Formats: sequence, structure tokens, C-alpha cells
Amino acid sequence: MEKIKPYLFWLFALIAPIVSVMLTVAFLIIVDFITGTYAAIKKNIPITSERIGNTISKFFIYNLVVISAFLLEKYIVKEIPFMRIIAGFIAIAEIKSIMENFNAIYGINPFKALVNLIKNRSLEDLEETIDVLVNNKEQDHKTQKK
Repeated sequence: MEKIKPYLFWLFALIAPIVSVMLTVAFLIIVDFITGTYAAIKKNIPITSERIGNTISKFFIYNLVVISAFLLEKYIVKEIPFMRIIAGFIAIAEIKSIMENFNAIYGINPFKALVNLIKNRSLEDLEETIDVLVNNKEQDHKTQKK
């Protein structure tokens, strides 16, 4: 164990500047897993060890990619913020997946609500946005029943 301590210290010192990014990625993966599990239960889709394994491998692969991007940015190409770009793409992918799970659970598409709210650009039209969402939800259920 004494021989490993210097290497662990070196590793932790190396990743110390990006721990917050790695924790954010891990948090998004955990939220995606929770919402995905709830959506699967709601849709009566079996939860298999393969799907759980995909989440675990995603955790390790995403963090390795973030570390690699950080090292590339830090020691090879300092002019391009690779780590932030890649972490941003990972975050967007996870948030998109979380929103899809939200849509599967509640039947409301948050992206449509946001786009409609931005198009209307006023708080008075919030009721209209909610009505559109509810109507779309009812139409989606009618379409699924046919």
C-alpha cells in the first residue's frame, strides 16, 4: 500500500482542477438513470442488468473522455477549451435524455413548452402555452389509442 500512495496522490493532484466537472457529469448520469428507471416502470419495460451496465459504463467512459479532454487542453493545445466543449456536449446529451424520460413519465414535452413560451414572449401567454401542452397531450393519447 505504501508504494501506491504516491501514485494515488499524483492522480488526485492531476484531476483536482476538474473534479467539479466530473461530479456534474456523474450527477447528470444519476438523474438520467433515476428518471429512465421511473419511465421504464411506468411503461412496463423490464429493467435488465444490461441497461444498468450501460449506465455504469457511461459513467466511466464519460469521465475518461472529460479527463482526456482536460489533459489535451492542458498539455497539448492550450488555445482550445476542449474540456468545456466536450463536457457541454455530454451535459446536453444527458439533459436531452432526462427530458425525454420526463416526457415518457408525464406526457409533457418540456422542449415544446419552452419553445412555445419563447415564441410568445409574455407571461400572460403562459396559460395559452399550458393549454397547448394539455391539448397536445390529449391528441398524443388519442393517436396512441388508434
